[in-house]
Amino acid sequence: MFSHKIYLGNLDHSLTKEEITDIFSEFGNIQSVKLRAGDGFGFIKYKTLEGAQKAIDAMNGKELHGRTLKVEDARPVRHHISRYLRK
Repeated sequence: MFSHKIYLGNLDHSLTKEEITDIFSEFGNIQSVKLRAGDGFGFIKYKTLEGAQKAIDAMNGKELHGRTLKVEDARPVRHHISRYLRK
């Protein structure tokens, strides 16, 4: 695992930061939650690697609000930016 930050994908667009915090705080202490409003994804930063890994193990593939979650280690930003630079 590269960081304490995890990626959340396929989120229901109605989910709030507070709901995500409530659901994912059982796995460890959360430093921050960032959601892309209307895009169906976000990021959680945990204080420990253990918390992040517990969340990945417990929630990846689970259903939440009728959607199957994708929960994985967040990739460095340069991976995401390179897609747009190729256009």
